[in-house]
Amino acid sequence: MINKRYRDIFEQYVFKGEPTPITIGTLVVFGFSFLLLIVANFTQISFTLPFVEPAQEIQYSPVVPIMIFIIYLLGRNWTIGLFFLYLIVGLFVCPIFVLGGGIGYVKNYLFGYFLGYLFAILTMGWILSLNQHLKGRIIGSLLGVFSMHIVGFIYCIILAIFRVINFNMIFPIFGAMTTNKILLDILFCIILMIIAPYIKNVFWICMKPKPDRKKITPKNPYSE
Repeated sequence: MINKRYRDIFEQYVFKGEPTPITIGTLVVFGFSFLLLIVANFTQISFTLPFVEPAQEIQYSPVVPIMIFIIYLLGRNWTIGLFFLYLIVGLFVCPIFVLGGGIGYVKNYLFGYFLGYLFAILTMGWILSLNQHLKGRIIGSLLGVFSMHIVGFIYCIILAIFRVINFNMIFPIFGAMTTNKILLDILFCIILMIIAPYIKNVFWICMKPKPDRKKITPKNPYSE
């Protein structure tokens, strides 16, 4: 049995739904999340879809579940900051988006799915502000995934209206980006949301401010 003193110290470092504080540890986790998002963008995993004849292989990027996980890890406000940092770097500094970057990337249909991240952050952040238990995490992640794909689809329509792409390309793009991949997005998001609290508790040790130590006033031996 854990000594009460050590149990109390341990409890001080367990995440209990507090807002993400501004600490050096949080900035380190923020930087780690930024690099994690870049790595996820350039990671491709091959999957063969079961129960499909003939067998169909797809290339899957885990960037959506990683973004969903980061929303839970950092919280809504910090993840919004991460999104805009990623946006600025991708448009003006370095091509870190999927298939490139630069200001011309706004004409790419993939940019719509990237903008969908912001709506996923807002949607999931709102759900988590109401409920951070497993049910809330899963509902928030599902709504986040759906909102991202919906925004991506709407952006394709906007590009077609301005004749950047052909209208005939909208549904093939939606099929390639959503039909085959949304189930994998949902599956990995659910898995991550189940284990997310355990992972966050590890990071929370760095992010949480050190608990204030009670000031102990030395006893005056002459006061007695």
